[in-house]
Amino acid sequence: MISPINFTGIKNIGYARILGYQENNIPQSRIIMNMELTNTCQNKDLTNYRKILQQYPTFKNVLNDKFLNVEYGLTNIDNALYSRVLLNGQFILPDNEGASLVSFARNLVNRVKNLKIKDFKLDKNHHLKEEVQNGLVYKDNIENYIDGTKGELDLLSKTGLVEKFDLFLNDESIELSNKDKEKLFNAIDDVVATLHEPVYVKQGANYLEALLKSYLPIKRGS
Repeated sequence: MISPINFTGIKNIGYARILGYQENNIPQSRIIMNMELTNTCQNKDLTNYRKILQQYPTFKNVLNDKFLNVEYGLTNIDNALYSRVLLNGQFILPDNEGASLVSFARNLVNRVKNLKIKDFKLDKNHHLKEEVQNGLVYKDNIENYIDGTKGELDLLSKTGLVEKFDLFLNDESIELSNKDKEKLFNAIDDVVATLHEPVYVKQGANYLEALLKSYLPIKRGS
């Protein structure tokens, strides 16, 4: 059971890994964590976050400024991996200035990795809110990755469900009864809820934190 009390300063955490392709069929992977920051007696995460945003206002989350969205992108070009980090949809340059932003994000992801299951805090029906529906994948609707329109959730990969969601959501020749529409809504709801399950999020945090550690600043010449 998820604890109703938040002692961590972090709550409503979601995770997704998206598989897809860029132009010219270049494979890419997007590893995303979305979280709401708060202040507690032990941690002043929201206050610290807002101090950072005062220095870097372009990185503000326009959907809800209490939320932090961290994305690590991997692109495979001719068997060489290229990476980039985005904070609330904004690309972080791998320089010394960007290193402080990456470090802030990495520390939070590390804390998520080390959270006990009982300490995860998830507001009731949080997965139905705007901050998830259009905020887990920043400023993009999560359904685009459930039906495969813009990419495919790793969670659904090779299950056959992406094709079914695509059929029932996008084929105009199919008319669903109200009962079937409800079943479809519930199925989508279950997928999004799973993206916020503590066990799933912790597994994702392990992966994302390891990737963020590898995103080292490039030293500029004098």
